[in-house]
Amino acid sequence: MGEMFNAKGKLNIPLEGTISIPKSKIQKKAGELVVNEAYCPKGHNLISEVKIDNQPGIHFIYTDKTGKKETDIIISPVVRKCKKKILKGDGFKKDEIVKILCPICRTELDVLFECECGAPIYLFYIDKQRNYYYGQSFCSRIGCVKASQLRFSQDMLQEFITKYAF
Repeated sequence: MGEMFNAKGKLNIPLEGTISIPKSKIQKKAGELVVNEAYCPKGHNLISEVKIDNQPGIHFIYTDKTGKKETDIIISPVVRKCKKKILKGDGFKKDEIVKILCPICRTELDVLFECECGAPIYLFYIDKQRNYYYGQSFCSRIGCVKASQLRFSQDMLQEFITKYAF
């Protein structure tokens, strides 16, 4: 495998082949897919003891572009669900774009690409090796149909490739 990022700091994405996610990373419960593991780019565990959809949620810090406003938030670990719970701070207004940080080291999550709404689509990993094939992604614009709704990075990449005719 080549370099993870190119000279401009963008994520290199090989476009061929399909990777299936190991069963240990995702569980099927009551017909839904649930993320068991979640890591920031530096390998910190993002899984919380706070439950959403009867499962341990995924913990993030949302900030505005300036970093002055901040919200401690848990999102649902169920793929394609959009539930979230604010632990501390105020919610953001619809259409605001947020930065998404690790709650432990405060590192900004990696960006997969830009959403059709113009906001970054952030990626977290379900293994400590930063394998983006096993990643989960969501849009950072509050109110976007792809915001706070986990999607497999493979699905997002395929959608991006199809839309932009790669």
